[in-house]
Amino acid sequence: MEEKKTMICTLGQYDMPIIQRQPVFQVDLLDKNIALFGASMSGKTNFLKLLVQTLHKLNSVEDEQIFILDFGGALALYKEFPLVSAYFDNSNEEYVKRVFKILDEIIRKNTETLDGAGFASYTGEKRLVHTTFIIDNLNAFQEEPRYAAYQEKFSKICRDGLSKGITVVFTASDTKGVSSYLNSFGQKIALEMPVDKYIDIFSTKVSEIGAIAGRGFANVTIKPDDIEVTFRMNAPYELQCYIAEPLDGQTSYMEQLKQKFGYQEDGNYTKCVRKYLTFSGDLTPCEYERLKQTPKDPEKKQEGTPCPVSVGLDYIDFYPVTVDFSESRVIGIYGKRDFGKSNLLRLILDGLYEKKPNARFVFLDDGREQLKEVYQKCQDLGLDCRPFMKSQKNMSLPPEEKKEEDGSTSYINDGLMGIFDSQKSAGSNKTIKKTLSPLQQFYHFINDHYMDLTWNDMHNSQLHSPVATYIYGERDAGLMPSYDEERRPIMPTVFVLQSKMLYVSANGEKQFINKILPTLAAVAEEEDFIFIFTDIQKITDQETNNFFNNTLNAVFLLDNIAEFAAGRGQKSVFGNMDVASLKEEYARCEIGDGYYYDIEADKLVKLKFIKKDV
Repeated sequence: MEEKKTMICTLGQYDMPIIQRQPVFQVDLLDKNIALFGASMSGKTNFLKLLVQTLHKLNSVEDEQIFILDFGGALALYKEFPLVSAYFDNSNEEYVKRVFKILDEIIRKNTETLDGAGFASYTGEKRLVHTTFIIDNLNAFQEEPRYAAYQEKFSKICRDGLSKGITVVFTASDTKGVSSYLNSFGQKIALEMPVDKYIDIFSTKVSEIGAIAGRGFANVTIKPDDIEVTFRMNAPYELQCYIAEPLDGQTSYMEQLKQKFGYQEDGNYTKCVRKYLTFSGDLTPCEYERLKQTPKDPEKKQEGTPCPVSVGLDYIDFYPVTVDFSESRVIGIYGKRDFGKSNLLRLILDGLYEKKPNARFVFLDDGREQLKEVYQKCQDLGLDCRPFMKSQKNMSLPPEEKKEEDGSTSYINDGLMGIFDSQKSAGSNKTIKKTLSPLQQFYHFINDHYMDLTWNDMHNSQLHSPVATYIYGERDAGLMPSYDEERRPIMPTVFVLQSKMLYVSANGEKQFINKILPTLAAVAEEEDFIFIFTDIQKITDQETNNFFNNTLNAVFLLDNIAEFAAGRGQKSVFGNMDVASLKEEYARCEIGDGYYYDIEADKLVKLKFIKKDV
């Protein structure tokens, strides 16, 4: 019969007066999970360090990988060790969710390969890697309300992990709330603890012990060598843990580690398990360059993309999240206040300023002048930029005549930049004075340069278009000049739209989404138009909402996606997503997090956005 594989770690020394011996303390990680209890400063962290160091002595990258979920914050120095595949702290819920997803996938794949056999007795051809999952300070994990959803996942890994190649090691300072897990932990260790807590751990009394770091009790799970005397196995005996090797300086342990795993001068190892990266705070441009990975899949590479603008890194593979504006012409941004929408807009526009220096940039605000900063940067760069940010009083409509040097007639319209054909100004020289909102000015600009807005829904020449009525009023709507396609050639344009009025259901306001946007979007690729909706608001009119959703090519969300899809985003492009699946798949967002949803590819990615300096 094939012997079972073992992974025996020597971690300390027993004191067993009953047999007059002090044998070594050993535990087989392929056979037992480890539960380690102890008060503050009792030696728990030293034990974990010793275990990680021992696993590196015993194993190669083909045999072992270590996952650390550190709620104590004392194991960060081991993050770069060659067998440590993932080091996650508790700063971001996404990391906690992520480690359980990874471990669940390992169990699923190993279950298929093992085909009913246990991991330790597996003799198949495929070489399976063992996983040690260390969670430091289990009490903190349990007490944090946002991690309540992961308690059952942890219980499942404790129950099923050993037979599928995952050994769980946890530390805790108290037995409260932990006793339900203990049946899955064959190896129990208790360092300095109150006397009554030892009973909770070992189900038997032990003698008192002094407050000596690393001193405690552990049940015997491996019979010591060369001991013939009979004694009770699995009973707790006094234990002294070994001291972990220091990592500073040129210690013999570090020299052996570097030699075994091929340490390089740049701080990396040539022999190393796959590393799961993490973000350390804000994703600055320097951090972006340091952390970004190159996709191995050619389809995911952005090389050859005509107009790529990268805004961050995805949470799983740390690949750049890139918008191809040659394909995605209508972009929307949803999100909470103060959650990073302005930063995202700066990222996008900085990319477009560089990629499209010959384009015209049009900024529509609703009077709050929230686009003033990005407009001024565009202006400082010397680009063609047109702002519509505040109401203009006493504007002349239609514009007054102006004779050009070549003898032609053009018109002045107080900042609207429109040049009208005198033959198409309804045959009238009448000039009226009106105060126009930013949206009314914007409509006039669209009519002057991009498309004819003198149409009407009834196809009745006696009725004026809703846009003309909205700008001029019912009495003077007929004065609005038609668009002259020959004299006003369309040029590449980026429209930046941050106006609450676009989402209002009133007849004049909603015409942009219902009529103008679909028409311009239909020729956006041909004429090189890009539309960026910077802060999308709820649209109550169902027809308008449908028009808008159908026009969008891709969107960003800076909010918790499950809550958004179940709440105010029900009528958005996220409204048809399954809320339960979203809760299962994604953790809550931190500041600087968000989602990119490529609607046409039906691809949703969670990412960390690059943090731009203002």
